[in-house]
Amino acid sequence: MYQGSNKSALLSQKLISDAMLRLLEENPFNEISVSDICREAQVSRQTFYSLFGAKENVILYELNHNCCFLPEESSATCHSAVFRSFCEDYSRYIIEKKHIISLLVRNDMIHFLYDVQYRSLMECKYFISDVSDENRIFIVDFIASGMNSIAKNFILTGGKADVGFLKKLMFSLFGGLYFKNCK
Repeated sequence: MYQGSNKSALLSQKLISDAMLRLLEENPFNEISVSDICREAQVSRQTFYSLFGAKENVILYELNHNCCFLPEESSATCHSAVFRSFCEDYSRYIIEKKHIISLLVRNDMIHFLYDVQYRSLMECKYFISDVSDENRIFIVDFIASGMNSIAKNFILTGGKADVGFLKKLMFSLFGGLYFKNCK
């Protein structure tokens, strides 16, 4: 996938990404061809393959550039030990990004969101930074998996929960509240 700074290439990437999202509104991912995307974006197949290589990479591009929960953007989330603020920020994120998350769920591609979130959390130098790298891998994987499941189930249950409900649910799940009465 293209990672450079050429303005023409960056514009073409944006056109292709926007075209993919428009096509996903009407068609399942597996029925959308590269030709369909190129026609919708008004770019050549050569441009598509030079910039993305595969249509799955268009989804990853969109998630990385426009739909990734980036904890380093929220100082309260990463710079403090207050996990409650992390849960609140992610709850807001889920509601804000409901549309694209629903496209992912509808096309059985929610795992792409996990991949992007896991990498994002691992790269955030402030997130869970006080543990060894070997432990951090497991912790971040657990959190990213949980976040992904909550986002998926928010969509599957109709996407009507509010920030307060999602925040409380996340905090309770990650804090083990539901296991306290188990013996």
